[in-house]
Amino acid sequence: MAVTLACPLCGTLVADGAEPVPGTCPTCGARFAGGGESPGDAVARAGAAWGAGDLPAEELARRLFEVEPAPPPAPTAAIASDRRDGFYRWWVFVRAGDRDPAAVLREALGM
Repeated sequence: MAVTLACPLCGTLVADGAEPVPGTCPTCGARFAGGGESPGDAVARAGAAWGAGDLPAEELARRLFEVEPAPPPAPTAAIASDRRDGFYRWWVFVRAGDRDPAAVLREALGM
């Protein structure tokens, strides 16, 4: 199955062909994780991977859809789906700079 996933922060393909695995965008350095069947599931998975499993996943997913990512080099977060045959998966991208991805997610919620 061919799968593609582009970084929503810079447009670079981070997966092209193989199933995406959490990692880092080679162009902008954003970390990504998730792979959930829904946006909320992706946020919950990414949050758990980055030590922010206590965040309200559905609320944060909605927030990521509502707010445009900050321009580089500012810390920011975004959500995107991959492209594949059949049901796609959702991924969370965080350009954290020197910060922890969990802190950037908390900031997206106004925490």
